[in-house]
This record gives sequence, structure tokens and C-alpha cells, in this order.
Amino acid sequence: MSEYAGPMELANEEIREAIDRFAANRLGSRRLPALLERTDAMLTELETLNLMEVRRTPASQIAALAALVADLPFEYTARIGPGAKPAAVIDVVFDIQARIFNSMDGSDGSDRLPDPADQLIEVAS
Repeated sequence: MSEYAGPMELANEEIREAIDRFAANRLGSRRLPALLERTDAMLTELETLNLMEVRRTPASQIAALAALVADLPFEYTARIGPGAKPAAVIDVVFDIQARIFNSMDGSDGSDRLPDPADQLIEVAS
């Protein structure tokens, strides 16, 4: 835009910027639900593997998880390696889902329940 723009050119520029903002907001509002759909599909497949007592998650599922992590709108490191049990991958996908939900509602996740591994569990004897 030149510094000598007339009123019509200024109006057109404002309209283009408004359309761009609208399109970006619309795309963003569809992105998180699409990621949730992907996690749901992954969980279905992983639960099936778990019920079949498969010992190691197939490489294709680990690759799908890596692709999902790469598409997340926030930083995330999946703490699993090759040959992880399906139950371990399920835990990671649930953690990703929780973070997606936090992103959707604007929460920072500080109101989440503590990790069960961080809690002491008393066992009655």
C-alpha cells in the first residue's frame, strides 16, 4: 500500500485484512477438532492391539504418532521409543488429547489432576 492511497484503496486493504483474519480464525477453529479425530482413531487402533495382547506397537502406529506430534500447535515430546507397548502409546495419546482440550478451552493445564505416578498409593495389608 502506498502512502498516497485513496479512500477506496484503503477500504479494499481493510477488507482484505478482515477476510484474511476470518480465514485464519476459521482454519484454527477446525484444526484442533481434526487433531482430536486423529487421536480418537489412533486410540481405537491401539486399544484393539492392547486387547489382542500385542507386545509391541507396530512401526506404522509409532509413525502415525510422530506425524500427529509434528502437526500439534504446541511443543510436545512423546517419551516412548521403538517397540513400546500399546498401553504406553495409549497413555501418550491421552496426554496429547488433554493438551488439545486445554488449547481449545484456553486453559494452561495447571488445573489438571496430578500424574498418578507422582502420587503415593497406600495399599491395605
